[in-house]
Amino acid sequence: LRAIAAVFLSVALGLAPDVSDASETRRTVALVAGQMTSNGIDEVFLPGKTDFINAGFAGVALGWEAQLDNPRWRAGIELQLNQHFGKNDHQEIVAPLTIRYSPDRPWPRAIDSFAFGLGLSHATSTPNTEIARRGNSQRTLVYFSLETAFAVGDRDSTLFLRLHHRSDAYGLMATDSGSNAFALGFRKSF
Repeated sequence: LRAIAAVFLSVALGLAPDVSDASETRRTVALVAGQMTSNGIDEVFLPGKTDFINAGFAGVALGWEAQLDNPRWRAGIELQLNQHFGKNDHQEIVAPLTIRYSPDRPWPRAIDSFAFGLGLSHATSTPNTEIARRGNSQRTLVYFSLETAFAVGDRDSTLFLRLHHRSDAYGLMATDSGSNAFALGFRKSF
């Protein structure tokens, strides 16, 4: 686990932009809700194959992003606090590093940005749905997200769709386990 933390720290320092101009930084707060699936990452996006289960979550995410040298790219960090319900009953803390791309001329025009996050997810108890799916799991797993954000109203507000993924990262963590959820959220920048 220390090695993973060291890798994330070095990546964060390597991505750290020059933030001497405060106008290049953005703080965000988001409300998010997700529905868990029984699918593995290899089939979660296959049309007609997504199997939603009686488990979900709702939470809040606080973020900080800074503009990189190219104004279309931003890097940052996010802290999520989620309450799980249904077949799960734990709380989850998620802390990913993020990279965001805002296209110059998106199609469709409502698209604001695409983002990827990578970090750790820690559950207050081992998730029941992960145990049911693989026979075992653990409280801390690697987390990644894939997100598409859509502009709504003013330029400081977005709706987003996100894949919320926990996994052993192909054996990086001790237990072969994981889970996937699709989430919808509303983000406000300030």
